[in-house]
Amino acid sequence: MKLLFKFFLIPCFLMTVLSCEVQLEDNTRILVEGIVKDQDNVPISEAKISVLTKRGNYSSGENQYILGEGYSNANGHFSVISLYDGDEDFAIEIDGGDTYSTYVYKTNTLEYTPLDLTFNLETVNLKKTATFNYDIVRTSGTSNTLSYSFKYLDGFCLEYYDGSTLNEYQSSCYQEHVLGQFLNDNNPDTDWLFSLPLGEVVTFTYSINDEPEQTEFITINQDHYDFTFNY
Repeated sequence: MKLLFKFFLIPCFLMTVLSCEVQLEDNTRILVEGIVKDQDNVPISEAKISVLTKRGNYSSGENQYILGEGYSNANGHFSVISLYDGDEDFAIEIDGGDTYSTYVYKTNTLEYTPLDLTFNLETVNLKKTATFNYDIVRTSGTSNTLSYSFKYLDGFCLEYYDGSTLNEYQSSCYQEHVLGQFLNDNNPDTDWLFSLPLGEVVTFTYSINDEPEQTEFITINQDHYDFTFNY
């Protein structure tokens, strides 16, 4: 089976500049391979696979370095040959773009190196994501207040491995997030958006003028879900 393959190496001059921070293994290349599918086991094409060092645990950090890159083919397969760095913060990131969640495999390559220099991630499932757009408007006049919160799952999964064993304590997959605000005369209206897996439920809790809290459960069944609330 022919694999779609794209490869990126850090230019020599940049490697020289970074040599004091990133200790690349001389004459060593690794192979990163696997299959990426959605939650229904449908192959995902053009997912971006990045081999990184010093990535950090959540969003991509300013100090991360790219050792290799590639993309999945029409069958979801990927095969990336990369430079190799012995580092406690080694990562392989699979980015499905705006349509899918992001997956990160992390390990400490100072303590673990696969014998055949191959990181086989086997099958990685990404979740389809949606955008939740909310607009809260005060229509009842001045002096009325609103306290509200949205509780939801994010679209990010990080799995940390000690060798070949998953470390659940250091892993973080589809964590619960809460965001909220207090609205009053100084700031009566608000609007914002966030991303979450398609099909998940957003819990909307609110209190008007310090009355007992009310709760609504919103099932996200559209790619772009618009929610308006007036108080």
